[in-house]
Amino acid sequence: MAHNSRGFKRSGSILNKIYKFVILLGVVWFILLCFLHYFSLRELWLDEKSVYDNLKNLSFRQVFGPLKHCQAFPRVYLALIKFISQQFSFHILSLRFFPLICMLLSFFMWFKIYRDRLSLRFNFLLVLFSFASSYQLVYYAAELKQYSMDVLVVGLFCLYLHYQQKFKGKKPTLNFVILTTILPLFIFLSYAGLFVFWIVIVNFLLNIRKNKDMVSLATVYILLSAACLFLAYRIDMRYSLSENCLFDYWRDYFLSTDSIYHFLKSFGEGLQRLVFWPFGNELIVKRIGSLFIPFFISALFMPGLDNKNSGIYTVEALGLIIFLELFLLGILNKYPFTGERITLFFAPFVFFMIVKGISLLKKYRPLYVFFSIFYFAFLILSSFNTLLKYLKFYL
Repeated sequence: MAHNSRGFKRSGSILNKIYKFVILLGVVWFILLCFLHYFSLRELWLDEKSVYDNLKNLSFRQVFGPLKHCQAFPRVYLALIKFISQQFSFHILSLRFFPLICMLLSFFMWFKIYRDRLSLRFNFLLVLFSFASSYQLVYYAAELKQYSMDVLVVGLFCLYLHYQQKFKGKKPTLNFVILTTILPLFIFLSYAGLFVFWIVIVNFLLNIRKNKDMVSLATVYILLSAACLFLAYRIDMRYSLSENCLFDYWRDYFLSTDSIYHFLKSFGEGLQRLVFWPFGNELIVKRIGSLFIPFFISALFMPGLDNKNSGIYTVEALGLIIFLELFLLGILNKYPFTGERITLFFAPFVFFMIVKGISLLKKYRPLYVFFSIFYFAFLILSSFNTLLKYLKFYL
């Protein structure tokens, strides 16, 4: 028995080492791809050139007003990029420095979220490599646009909700108070923050009757959110909302209400883009990626909102809320249901839902094993496709 016990311990130790090595491999792989793209010094393309023109030719005061070339960009974030990049004569690496840092921080933030929410190691590895092999997430790590900041801000709110659930019946610590008070400031840095900042308020309102220690903090958060929202509208959003050319550009990404046929068509196409787009634009990636839509849908809707928690705290619940927001705004023609890069912040939820959806097949083990291996093979394909794409910039 003692011999068998030592054998099990030795086997478990080896598996733990392999598990940690694979995690390290995923982390290194994502960082490698991001830096490979970043240091390729890829030329600025059309949209980036428009942002660059605003950075170079507008004063700091003018940045907080209408932008040239129909651009919508969070003004505070744009001013930060301008402040840093002009110190380096607007070198291309300085222009893309903040997007790179935001995406790297996003990766580690979602790493923690995935690890906290997924108990099975294999599921965690699948989601980790989904993020690490995503062509689009790597691309926007070195793109003079705001989309990597969107991924970071939504991830920050998602992580905060996890801690908010832990403190709903306790007295808040100093660190939690500080985090809560600075959270509304991210409204200035990302339009995607508008999808999630209000959820914190809902959770507070649902639980302050049971926890009087949270009343003051909830009041502070609500007042700060209102103030930040008002100021962000005055210096930023009112100008972006008036850019009619942007809404004309995204017209095909809204949900059509002309007829049932056009609605179903636009919804189906949008759903496809929402699921496969993060992995790449190649035809084979689109076709294989579309096969995972049923898993995404099943994980998104089957768990639903957890009423026992008296609030919205989980990745599943937050993903469903954001999906429904995108759906509603898409019907109202106010925000693209799936605008590809403009909904990049939803990609980490897509990865999570696909893996969760596959895990729902555990009762049917042959199917579970087949689709797990199939998805793993797809991630390998996506990884090498991403690598080859960025190696081409060096040829």
